[in-house]
Amino acid sequence: MMNVSILIPTYKRPEMVIEAIKSCFDQTYPPFEIIVGDDSPDELTSEAIGKIIKTSPIQIKYIHNKPSLKQTENTNMLFSKAHGDKIMLLHDDDLILPEALESLVQVFETDPTIDIAFGKQYIITAEGEVSIDRSQFFNESFFRTEKYSGSILTSLEASLGQQFPNNGYLMDKKVVKEIKFRNYGFGENLGNGCEYDFGLQIGIAGYKMFFLNKYLAKYRVAPNSMSSSKTGDSGYQSFRILKNLSLDTSLAKEIRSLRLYERAPIAITQAVNIGKRREAFQIFTGKWYRRRILTLKGIKRALYILFAPSYKKT
Repeated sequence: MMNVSILIPTYKRPEMVIEAIKSCFDQTYPPFEIIVGDDSPDELTSEAIGKIIKTSPIQIKYIHNKPSLKQTENTNMLFSKAHGDKIMLLHDDDLILPEALESLVQVFETDPTIDIAFGKQYIITAEGEVSIDRSQFFNESFFRTEKYSGSILTSLEASLGQQFPNNGYLMDKKVVKEIKFRNYGFGENLGNGCEYDFGLQIGIAGYKMFFLNKYLAKYRVAPNSMSSSKTGDSGYQSFRILKNLSLDTSLAKEIRSLRLYERAPIAITQAVNIGKRREAFQIFTGKWYRRRILTLKGIKRALYILFAPSYKKT
């Protein structure tokens, strides 16, 4: 029997992290342990988890980081504390469906050469409501369809195209012994791009991935999520990384082109927000956006570059 460690980094979301933990309790294949790394400056999460530990059917290890470790080091700390054979990283505002662990463990049991397995994600609102249409579009955009089930994509292609999700995956512990979250990569501080960088590191290393064409998790899109933050830079960071990445397959190059075209608008906005106005202008006039300059959105984005305030100076 495989022992699964579920790792949950959290920051100031006491109610949501309890939801995430409860989704782990509901598994048809119970996890061996749940480890929570809390970066919150207050005691609200500590108090909430303290209550749930008393009646928990699963071993919960709670670690309150004082001082805060921040995302990269908090995640790496959790990796180092895991005792399971397999590891799942779960965001504090996301959920896994009851059959998630059982389904993913079966993938490893069927093919021991697999290093990482994952499925599809439902998109949910801040209140937890599932959007079927958005979920379908989301998964299709990230190559999570029957056409690409199994190990059709190479590990690098799966990482580039984000078929490999940023959480809710199950991986062999050996992966996180060799690959870590990092703050600096591809020639610059990674900011909020550390998750995308982590996936790319895994893809470049060639770990074997398996996509199971089945809904296994719920991914929350909320007003206070990192992707909607005025100081978030994950879109800019992924654009920067993709632009300079060397690739060796035609499909990988096609995926990069697709993602650069998609990411250019948010990369421009986020670059302005974090004080990189020059970089925003370069993307705006560059290959991946210039055809849209004279559109209404293009004109609005030009005005944004010129006049919008920056929320975070670099």
